[in-house]
Amino acid sequence: MVNKLGVIGFGNMGKALIEGIIEKKVVKKNKIIVSDKDKKKLKNAEKLGVKTGKNREVAEKSDIIILAVKPDQIKYVLSEIKDVLNEKKILISIAAGISTKKIEKTIEKKIPVIRVMPNLNVKVKEGIIFYCPGKYGKGFEREIEKLFSPVGIVLKEKENLFDTITAISGSGPGFIFYFAEQFKKVCMEKGFGRKKANLIASYLIYGSGKMMTETKIEPERLREMVSSPGGTTLAGLSVFEKKNFPEIFRKVIEKAEERSKQLRRENG
Repeated sequence: MVNKLGVIGFGNMGKALIEGIIEKKVVKKNKIIVSDKDKKKLKNAEKLGVKTGKNREVAEKSDIIILAVKPDQIKYVLSEIKDVLNEKKILISIAAGISTKKIEKTIEKKIPVIRVMPNLNVKVKEGIIFYCPGKYGKGFEREIEKLFSPVGIVLKEKENLFDTITAISGSGPGFIFYFAEQFKKVCMEKGFGRKKANLIASYLIYGSGKMMTETKIEPERLREMVSSPGGTTLAGLSVFEKKNFPEIFRKVIEKAEERSKQLRRENG
């Protein structure tokens, strides 16, 4: 068990992570301290039974510090806490586009830095959490995987793939929700009520995902199982093929990846 955990930033990600960590008893409530510039968010944090304080206090009192703030706030937060950081602490950043090298350069210390990319689905504890260690962060895989596993699957990957990870895993839920949105719209156009249309769309996505994860059958095979010769599924899929959907989808991912690279350059 992690002894003392600090989380700087109590937005959607920070909150979801803490809730999962508490539920799975990875860290005791009274060993977690949170900071946020929004006082209302701090009150919500206190309702979970955790302590609250200022950024510097969080860093000083914690063994592991999670930076759950937006990329444009990282530099400011690091300037506040770097004096109290030391080699015995682990610094984890979930800020998109900020490299471990940039963080190491900013804090000017040989401290374990881990970059983590969770996606939105950590809110329902079914997220994908990618991580990579910085120059001095190797050897802490067990701690990272134990800390984040309560909110999803945890995967280690090279940092040079993080733009691709951002496009696929980070943006992926948005693309899937877009498909769900189209299912909902068609259902409503065909005469279903909004509430029922939303339920149909959500269960199509949920049930299909559960089929993949529980059966371990690859998506190609599952698609074939639904696609009877001369049937309705193949008739519908033929439209995707005619419109070259695979190429459209590839361009969607590449566009998101390109934007991730741009944001990384803007953040230095």
